Amino acid sequence: MTMDQRSNLGDDSRWLEQAGRRLANLGFELVEPDRAAGNDTSHLLAAIRPAATLRHFDPETIDCWTCEAGRGKAARLERETHYPISSDYSWGLISLTDRLGVTNQFLSFGGALRAQMTPDATVLVDFSSHAPILRGSGHSQSVDPLAAEVGAFFARIKVPIDFVPGAEALVAKASPLTLYCAFIQHVREKLGQARGLREANRWLADWSTREAGRMEASATEHWQAAAELRRQLGAIEAIARG
Repeated sequence: MTMDQRSNLGDDSRWLEQAGRRLANLGFELVEPDRAAGNDTSHLLAAIRPAATLRHFDPETIDCWTCEAGRGKAARLERETHYPISSDYSWGLISLTDRLGVTNQFLSFGGALRAQMTPDATVLVDFSSHAPILRGSGHSQSVDPLAAEVGAFFARIKVPIDFVPGAEALVAKASPLTLYCAFIQHVREKLGQARGLREANRWLADWSTREAGRMEASATEHWQAAAELRRQLGAIEAIARG
């Protein structure tokens, strides 16, 4: 990964200029944080243009999840959406779809969303998060090795959300970094319960050990909040099972 691929877009008024420069010859780009420079924010950038360039993947719609009054709500960005937008988005899938119905998907623990139309009528979109944004299935990208694990984790927390009142609001209150910590804890617990599984997934075990140490040291409050969130969700599931 080059330094340019890890540059920090920042939160100032220049984000539109920087995003436009990055997407001059691309339909989307995942910009990962440069932690060596003190940056911990991931950015998924996308451009919805007035017409397809036919040079690369050309998104026409972007689907994601938002949260209203503690409940998840599907949201779609397209050229007809009213801009500018500055809001939060929720955990789950982000799907970029082109004119042919082809998609590129990402998984995120939630974060901030900003989108604006430029003078040339291109809509530039920035999904940012202090937790990782992972490449999922897609036409124009390779799948992140953690994507399946994150997808399974999201499916697991949907169980109490779908069946127990109050569970969705509980998860909705958690910050992206807290949810990410909960994911790491879930992976460590799962691997710790079965030696065979741990040995068969040595790379995952090594990753979870390293990442747990990093998050416990750098995001202690989120790590503790994640443990409490998992405890409460566990209690809710126990009650639901009777």
